Amino acid sequence: MPYLMSAVLKNLDLRGSTMGSRKEFSNMVEFVKTKNLKPVVSRVIQGLDIEAIDGLFDDMKKGGQFGKLVVEISKGRETSKL
Repeated sequence: MPYLMSAVLKNLDLRGSTMGSRKEFSNMVEFVKTKNLKPVVSRVIQGLDIEAIDGLFDDMKKGGQFGKLVVEISKGRETSKL
């Protein structure tokens, strides 16, 4: 079943498997920070442009992107909550 922006707007839940604990995630974030690793970013959408965000879902369906698809809400704070 495709996961579309319309599902998000209806507040539907999507559940999947986890890839580790909060501690493991925190350790990974620290490792990335220490090693100054930068993720590959395929495309960034700024703001809450629903049509542009739907385009990101289209990219995922096609599988044509290489890297992260990002929705940047604001350029607020720089630090993680972890």
